[in-house]
Amino acid sequence: MFERFTNQARAAVVAAQFEARTHGHHWIGTEHLLIAVLADRDSAVSGAMRALGLTVENVRCGVLTELRPGPGDDSEALRAFGIDLDTVRARVEERFEPGALDRGRVDQPVAARGRLRRALRRRARRCADPGSGHLRFTARAKKSLELALREAIAVPSTEIRVEHLVLGLMRTEGLAARVVAALGVPPDDVRRAVLELGEAA
Repeated sequence: MFERFTNQARAAVVAAQFEARTHGHHWIGTEHLLIAVLADRDSAVSGAMRALGLTVENVRCGVLTELRPGPGDDSEALRAFGIDLDTVRARVEERFEPGALDRGRVDQPVAARGRLRRALRRRARRCADPGSGHLRFTARAKKSLELALREAIAVPSTEIRVEHLVLGLMRTEGLAARVVAALGVPPDDVRRAVLELGEAA
């Protein structure tokens, strides 16, 4: 799919990776892609979003607020990435034993604790391989890229442009669309503004 990206769209994906690394995130999410698009001040798409009141600064602030866990509750932050703690707990207990994730369990067999630690380490390595420096896209970011391709095909266009990226981001129920809505801008308004740019071209 990336061979169909314009240079500007590729630059946005590279900038999204840089944004993720800057904040110590081990993933590229819809939020990083949105910030990267907004950061390109020469882009007409970025200008249209700024006209709606979306800036790098307020979107970044909104993202960091969303990712900040509440007092003693990380479940909301994890839910932002499509991770449901109840589902994770159920799967771990199914694989190991009931209560495998409970803190302070002294009766848990050493072998089960070791298996759990190894499984968690393998999962962490799959999410971000520090050796290659590769950051993986979240499921919602992948979905937004897939939707960007569909947006390009619908026009029809042989290439995926930044406009298509934004249209895909606003169709995905990811953190980017949630932050935009929290800033008082309906995602449909962003889509409309971007589509109007295409009509004017």
